[in-house]
Amino acid sequence: MAAPENRKSEEGLSRLIAFADAVVAIALTLLVLPLVDIANDLREETSVAEVVSDHALELTSFFVSFVVIWVLWRQHHRAMEYFRSYDSVLINLTFVWLLTIVVLPFATAMVDDSRVEWANVLYIGVLAISVASLVGIAQWGHRHRELLVDDEATDRWARSSGGWGTLLALAVALVIALVYPKSGNWPLLLLLFTDPIERTLDRLRNRA
Repeated sequence: MAAPENRKSEEGLSRLIAFADAVVAIALTLLVLPLVDIANDLREETSVAEVVSDHALELTSFFVSFVVIWVLWRQHHRAMEYFRSYDSVLINLTFVWLLTIVVLPFATAMVDDSRVEWANVLYIGVLAISVASLVGIAQWGHRHRELLVDDEATDRWARSSGGWGTLLALAVALVIALVYPKSGNWPLLLLLFTDPIERTLDRLRNRA
């Protein structure tokens, strides 16, 4: 006898979103632990300026990871506002996205360590997978309208590019990092062109 289909309720969607928010909150909280260790390891009188100067790399890693995770969470939050139900694909895409969230602090720390080769490739790759999963969530919603809220705002969102411009910029940045490993994170400057790419894709999509 076939197994009964799992029920898809609004409460289940709320739990999925709450779980994702909890993982992101924990990941953001854990970012500060290395900084706490720095404070605990102080054994002589010093000043805040000296601590900041001596541990600039650790502080940079903290702020970069915090901002990146915040931006990714905001994009996930905006996309999920248009969903009213879910399925197994949405759950799996959310899992992939959460995996990148918890890995990003490690990837950022690797970039700051000059002894680690290909660290920028790891960082850009993790970021690309994270954005790809967000694009996947958006595209899955676009193609399965029964999962979405039925209103005009959702219709406008469904006609948008859904983040393809950001993913395209990251894909090019990853290729550059693979060909020129010593380029560091400079290829990420391509993200400055994300908005023009998104607008171009939206125009092409609306003409089709």
